[in-house]
Amino acid sequence: MKKTMTPFEREAMLLDLLQQFIEEKLTHGQLLMQLRKKVLGFSQDRYASLAGISRRTLSDVEQDKESITLTTLNRAFKPLGLKLGLLPRQTHMMQVLLTNLIQHGESHDHP
Repeated sequence: MKKTMTPFEREAMLLDLLQQFIEEKLTHGQLLMQLRKKVLGFSQDRYASLAGISRRTLSDVEQDKESITLTTLNRAFKPLGLKLGLLPRQTHMMQVLLTNLIQHGESHDHP
């Protein structure tokens, strides 16, 4: 019997997988497959239905087929609360961006 993860464990796994993606250790297809399987525990059929795409399209996304559109990718990641975007390739620029986002968030937390 498979152990059910707590919401905290699911969030920690999601963040770990996202970090691997940002560090270019996972492709977007590998990321989606890992999130679908490990975080949600869903079959392709069940997840595709949730995302509003065909199982074949989900399979193509997970296999990193080149013909997938940005709209389809965003639809595939939407049930996970994620969307595709642009990130700097240089590590120092990524660090500056994340620091700025954290500081911006903190300034909204304290009136």
